[in-house]
Amino acid sequence: MIVRKYLFILIVIIISSCNDSKKVEVIEKKVVKKELRPFFDSDKIDHYHVDYTLEKIIDFELENLKSKKNKEFSDLFMGYFPDSIPKKDFEKILLSHNYKKSNLTIKQQKEIESVFSEKDSLQMNAYACVPEYRDIFIFKKKEKTVGIAKICFKCGRFQIIGSKLDVSGFGLWTELEKLQNIVPANNKKLRASEP
Repeated sequence: MIVRKYLFILIVIIISSCNDSKKVEVIEKKVVKKELRPFFDSDKIDHYHVDYTLEKIIDFELENLKSKKNKEFSDLFMGYFPDSIPKKDFEKILLSHNYKKSNLTIKQQKEIESVFSEKDSLQMNAYACVPEYRDIFIFKKKEKTVGIAKICFKCGRFQIIGSKLDVSGFGLWTELEKLQNIVPANNKKLRASEP
């Protein structure tokens, strides 16, 4: 008899918790619909991409351990360079390391801006890989760099520099997938890999 009471109470708790989770889903959907502020006040976005792999970089580093340019590239591709908006022309640095500039349409820039905006969700991923920052976005206002975003689509890591907003909610896989489908360099690869 006592076991039946506990079993009944347990069933009631489980059923009521399932009902509560449905309420939470509805609330989350309503919150997402609010207007989201972009991370950067920009009027132009440039995208740079490089086709290196981590294996090639490691082989190259072993050959050129003392090269200043190699260290700069390693810090750019896998590390935290830059950690602030560079004083000198950052785009020249990217070009010197074989990053290629994409030609983005106004529509693509608007779509990218919507991905790089405030979120109400929290990004909860843990990373188990070394980042490979093949994609770098430069946000400009009146030709002046106001923000930089480095993205590793392979493991979902990112580095965002220059935003005055909280960027901790950025990095959901759905956002990264949307962003990856927008940028031309990645679109070519996606189409080439399709059967």
